[in-house]
Amino acid sequence: MSSLSARDIMTEVSKASDLLVEISGDKKVRFRSVLLEIMSDIHNVCLRNGIQYALVGGSALGAVRHHGFIPWDDDLDVSMLREDFEKFKQVFEKELGDTYILDAPNYNNRESKCNFGKVYKKGTELWEVQDAAPDFPFPRGIYVDIFIYENVSRYRIVQVFDSVISNIMKAVGTSMIYYKYDNIILENFYGSTTKSKFYFKLRKSIGILHFIISHKRWVNFFDKFVSRHKLPSDFITAPTGRKYYLGEFIRRDWWSPMRLTDFEGHSFFVPNNVEGYLENLYGSSYMELPPVDKRERHFCVKLDFGDSDKA
Repeated sequence: MSSLSARDIMTEVSKASDLLVEISGDKKVRFRSVLLEIMSDIHNVCLRNGIQYALVGGSALGAVRHHGFIPWDDDLDVSMLREDFEKFKQVFEKELGDTYILDAPNYNNRESKCNFGKVYKKGTELWEVQDAAPDFPFPRGIYVDIFIYENVSRYRIVQVFDSVISNIMKAVGTSMIYYKYDNIILENFYGSTTKSKFYFKLRKSIGILHFIISHKRWVNFFDKFVSRHKLPSDFITAPTGRKYYLGEFIRRDWWSPMRLTDFEGHSFFVPNNVEGYLENLYGSSYMELPPVDKRERHFCVKLDFGDSDKA
């Protein structure tokens, strides 16, 4: 592992750990069908309510390169502009509340696990290693992530300030959960290498801040901080994206009007300039398949589709 990053450490340790199971075979097929069901319902609700969204990250890459899921990937990521996500929150309970749970900051006076949105299907269970604490209070179902694009300041010094503060706040929020909810599986998982042990102990030590301010208030403040620029800007960013605040900058005119594209036989939206978006995120060779050892794989502790078929 060349850097002390959560994504790199998680990927590396997952390959070596026997605490997790990889979703494969018939379960992989069924898992993807549930994701497509969630995504189809989100798509239809957005169409009915004039809400714009787009597949992003690996989902956008899969749509362009494979016309569906990346063969070794098993998630769906979408993004919305802040104003569209606020509309989505307003209609969610009426439109989707019978079947799904929305976990998001500043939503229905509930504590959110993450700094972005997650739509979970009720009746399913997906325990990732971070979620395996016995008293974990957040939803643990099969989900689709919703990342929020925000306006940015026109001044570079403010952009850098926003980047530093938002990145620190993201790390602290996750660390609070690590500290507050004792997770033996997570501790054993990170105990497999010296570097990951150090990383986990560092995050838990940072998490002690929850004694000063609650995780709920922390995540809600993060959400208000990154959304405080109200004037439309030429560039937008997803502060909770894989490349963090500055790395997620795209031109606003790359975003809309959205383009419909084929995804596993469904029609979903991608950004208007999806090619520029993907090159910005993955580099100019994004259409080339990565080496086998660089392909991200997803693991879980427990998977339940809501019947007797469990992992």
